Amino acid sequence: MTSLPIPAHGKSYDLNILYESNNLKSTTRKVNMAVRLGFQVVALNQIVSSITKPAKGKQKKFVLPALPPKINLTEESKAYLEANHKEFNQCCRITIELSDLDDLHKVRDALSNGAFDVIAVIPRTERLFHTACTELHIDIICIDGSEKLAYIPRHAAVQAAISRGLYFEVCYSPMIRDSTTRRLTITNTQRLVESSKGKNLILSSGALHPMELRGPNDVANLNTLFGITENLHPHSVGSNCRSAIVHGFTRKTAKCAVYVQKLEGEKENEPQSELILSESCTKSTDSVISESPPLKKAKK
Repeated sequence: MTSLPIPAHGKSYDLNILYESNNLKSTTRKVNMAVRLGFQVVALNQIVSSITKPAKGKQKKFVLPALPPKINLTEESKAYLEANHKEFNQCCRITIELSDLDDLHKVRDALSNGAFDVIAVIPRTERLFHTACTELHIDIICIDGSEKLAYIPRHAAVQAAISRGLYFEVCYSPMIRDSTTRRLTITNTQRLVESSKGKNLILSSGALHPMELRGPNDVANLNTLFGITENLHPHSVGSNCRSAIVHGFTRKTAKCAVYVQKLEGEKENEPQSELILSESCTKSTDSVISESPPLKKAKK
């Protein structure tokens, strides 16, 4: 799948590197630190705060933030990637805070724009959390650990989000800054895990400084604090993150996609394998991309 604009299997991800438009040097240092720690795919995240209604006058029209530029890696980072035979991928992401129903139009604008690889939301109320799980065509739902959740992640809503291919994200860097935030993050995540059984969970950094970043294995081991079984630990920094990117890719392109693999021993004059995008899919609301196994020839 090297020809597709999505990463290959087996890579480590950090889908929440905060992008500072007024301080590109800080963003560059964080990305290079993530690369040296072993992450091969990072997403530069821009957070859109909730609507604040002015006391007087009309509210300003919402404008989507500009896409972040391509981050230049240092020679040290390039040498590390070359020595370990790895490739680096950069994605763009937008995270929208949902505190009021009026904030939902921001999600519609981001979806219609189609420029962002990943679209995430931070619901602040139970109603908006249920709406994000059951209705919004997004990729990630963020669980904020900086404060106590104003709602309980209900089992029905969480399972509906999982069935739709959505993922839940928890940031670990606030746990490093303060003991109170560490306790709140663990408590909020444990509430989510009770309903999700540890499935479809993504751990990202959300780091403000390079020193708040940790390696992929260290991040995956944090799942022990949340009561997640050991066999699901690597998925939170690996396959779940890739699936979220794939979900965003299919959301922007077609209802579904099928990757056809070439059979071993196939004749040279036969047509090569190709990516087929289909406009029709049985699941009209969700997007699916799958790699079909090699087809076996029928016996006569």
